[in-house]
Amino acid sequence: MHRCLISRNQRPEHVARVYALGMFDGVHIGHMALIQTAVKTARERGDKCGVYTFDVHPARVVHADRAHYALMSLDDRLDLIESAGVDVAVVHAFDTELASMSPEAFVSRVLRGALDARRVVVGFDYSFGHGGAGGPTTLESLAHDAGICVETLPPVQIDGAPVSSTRVRAALSSGEVERAALLLGRRHFVRGTVERGRGVGTRLGIPTANVSVPTGIALPMPGVYACEARWGSLASAPAVCNIGMRPTFDDQGRGVTLEVHVMGARPDLYGAVLTVEFAARLRDELRFADTSELVRQIEADMIAARRVLGR
Repeated sequence: MHRCLISRNQRPEHVARVYALGMFDGVHIGHMALIQTAVKTARERGDKCGVYTFDVHPARVVHADRAHYALMSLDDRLDLIESAGVDVAVVHAFDTELASMSPEAFVSRVLRGALDARRVVVGFDYSFGHGGAGGPTTLESLAHDAGICVETLPPVQIDGAPVSSTRVRAALSSGEVERAALLLGRRHFVRGTVERGRGVGTRLGIPTANVSVPTGIALPMPGVYACEARWGSLASAPAVCNIGMRPTFDDQGRGVTLEVHVMGARPDLYGAVLTVEFAARLRDELRFADTSELVRQIEADMIAARRVLGR
């Protein structure tokens, strides 16, 4: 898949004729249904299929004073989009100029001008233009005048409500990683570099990898989780992770950390890029009276994690 980053009214190096439009944060099952529809339409027409998206969520620009957590990095988002068979991903650098663009200007300058689109596929809740002024009905009207066909898809629903990135974030914020996995169509994961810590886990005989997750990526609520961990070209390994403040060691000054014990792995993962998939929440983060009590609990957590993971 060709990946083209553009800014302002720049034309990408590679273009398609059929595009799926959206932010696609998390690439959940609703997003994937939309992208696969665009791919199918393009193949039937003998055209290439593209995805048009933004480098960052518009909320990070429009509401820069508020915290906003993405479900994954841009690279991970594009990897999942590529897995659906997309030929071209056009990533538009979202800035204040793009945020202030009217719906009419977006269709004429971006869809028709920069992308040279002939057909676009959007979700039922798609919005565009300054302040999200345009929706699917507006898009259909403006696009028709520009010679672009629009296909609007109904929502994919679970439990009687549309699947959305907002619902995924809500599930993660309450520790419901299994519900998040249902909405995503796979487990939620984060990826980060293993950094050196204080070596406490190694001294206790339970080495942990301190994973530095990029700023702005959503983590589940604090607690202990059964996980799968991957690094390098190795297959996944069962793991237990702790998200939190390490209250037993009074490390609140470090902020929220992600520590992963990879079962059966060598302890020298420093510098490796570790992918952590969250399978189930095991318990809250607790303060223990001493390290012996902590070790006993971690050993119990490992047994529980293996039971959840079936390995």
